[in-house]
Amino acid sequence: MTVDEDDSVEKKNRKMIIRQLIEVEIRLGFLSIPARGIQFMPSKNSKINVLINGNKTQLSYNSDHRRIFGLTKWYKQNRAKPKDEIELIQNTNENYELKFIGKEKQKSETEEAAKLVDLSDLSSQAKGNIVEDRIKESLLLYGQGLLSVYKPVTDTEGIDLIVVRNGRFNPIFLQVKGRFNLDNDRSLILRIKVKTFTPHSNYFVVGAFFNPKTLEIDKNILLIPSKDIVENATKVKSKGDVEWYNVATSIADQKSAKWTKYLIRKDELASKLLEKFEEISRYIK
Repeated sequence: MTVDEDDSVEKKNRKMIIRQLIEVEIRLGFLSIPARGIQFMPSKNSKINVLINGNKTQLSYNSDHRRIFGLTKWYKQNRAKPKDEIELIQNTNENYELKFIGKEKQKSETEEAAKLVDLSDLSSQAKGNIVEDRIKESLLLYGQGLLSVYKPVTDTEGIDLIVVRNGRFNPIFLQVKGRFNLDNDRSLILRIKVKTFTPHSNYFVVGAFFNPKTLEIDKNILLIPSKDIVENATKVKSKGDVEWYNVATSIADQKSAKWTKYLIRKDELASKLLEKFEEISRYIK
């Protein structure tokens, strides 16, 4: 039987939640409970009885943040990595069981299509929407119910996506720059209009290469704080004396060039933004 991520099922009077870990959970030793699992958890902050590796123990549950704490040692014992699956079972109202499932074997990549899809008739707006949707989908999937994503009605400020950590009211704003080709088949070049770009600590630029062969964005994307764009990007002018911030970098896994320190895997984007939300919550109450 296959159970989808974050899906909850009832089997033999036991309620089960299966979900994938993200980096911040492993690092800080907690497990977030998805929205569908809240009904199985206590309504107030409390200690819960949990069976782990056949041993009974008590762990802390925070109902405000929907998190089970005290799992650092267990994660280390299992050498937990992002995307590893965890199963939480509610045996009774007061007793739970945690199981480490691990990661499914990676499926071999599909062979590249022999014929490249012709995207030449797509408008710039259509291409932009495609990349924005891929980023939005990644945030929703890897955010595992912890993030919500909204699109502004207008694009006058250069903001393409608004991301909210569920239960909090300090959003993160994203400008998404998608490219359907690489300079010299290697470098991703982003241009951001100076006039409409206002840096802020909650404002980031996401740069992504959409590969026409795979019809997906590349495994590596850029996540750059808006303030770093203003401080470090080169200004260039186009026709009509329009000024742009220019960012050019290889999207390979190298960390020596100016912008490659901002390279992350696309499946890390959600966890990186969750970290940003944690930082924000420390300063804004």
